[in-house]
Amino acid sequence: MSAAVSVAIVGVENLAGEAVLAVLEDHEFSFAQVRLVDLETAAGGRLMIKGQSLKVEPLERFDFTEVQAVLFLGDPALTNDWADKASAAGCLVVDATGALRECPEVPLVVAGVNDEVLAGCARGAKVCAADSQVVQAALAVQPMLEAGLEALMLATYQSMSTQGQEALEALAMQTGKLLNGQPVEKGVFDKQIAFNLLARVGEPLDNGSTLSEQQFAEDLRRVLDLPQLLVSITCVLVPLFYGNAQVLQVQTREALELKRINSAIRKLDGLKLLDKPAAGGFPTPVTDATGSDQVWVGRLRTDSGDSRRINMWTVSDNLRKGVALNSLQTVELLIKGLL
Repeated sequence: MSAAVSVAIVGVENLAGEAVLAVLEDHEFSFAQVRLVDLETAAGGRLMIKGQSLKVEPLERFDFTEVQAVLFLGDPALTNDWADKASAAGCLVVDATGALRECPEVPLVVAGVNDEVLAGCARGAKVCAADSQVVQAALAVQPMLEAGLEALMLATYQSMSTQGQEALEALAMQTGKLLNGQPVEKGVFDKQIAFNLLARVGEPLDNGSTLSEQQFAEDLRRVLDLPQLLVSITCVLVPLFYGNAQVLQVQTREALELKRINSAIRKLDGLKLLDKPAAGGFPTPVTDATGSDQVWVGRLRTDSGDSRRINMWTVSDNLRKGVALNSLQTVELLIKGLL
């Protein structure tokens, strides 16, 4: 690996960008230099990383030949408009916007789960960091893979940050108005979100699912390299600002003892177990996952009707763990393998 690898972070003035800066502040990566880049309308300011004040450079005038890797965040249009230019300059390109997820030739990555898909990458390669929902689920089922994963039923409980800045602002505004006895407008949602649950996330499909649920299932099969895996997903929006929860029922070919699963969870860097009978012996998105680098696991139990089915509850910081840490780890894996 080269001792002087420069990385450009494109799209820093958004929720994902804020999370990436926080992870860069807290962790040591093998980047000799970090360049912060955004569209000219958002550039010009300065942001701090480890005591250094870095200017946000305008993307329209950025020279990609000055860096070896580029991470795209936020708006998929950034990747669509600029990834080819970065790749042509010889940069390793990591897309964390979702723009490249449907390209079969572009590896879809959850760091620590399917790192091997990066083995064939060369300079100028493009890879896609998986969505935060996929990151959380793929990591959570790792301890069960050895028993042969056959089916997965999953429900998500997603915060407003999974839907962007407008969703966060809508929840804040609706909550404030309702607490003050004022009527609320739906805003970016079909129905009121404050003090409510919305049981449909994304564009509805003819089969009753949504596009988000379909893409989630497709990406999970791809990351796990289980194209025939039976996956059923229901995505729900909840009135939280940050964080994500999932309820999973995992069916395996062979029965697994809970003690064995617990032991496997404790050995994996990306997972943390909190599963005790005492009061509060389970994780929550707000009190445990926020600001954490792990997917937290609790409520582990065998299904009463079939010992091959394991039920579990998981929570994570969708922006920090699901977007920022996964994408930066993917960049580092590429750098270590190629430069």
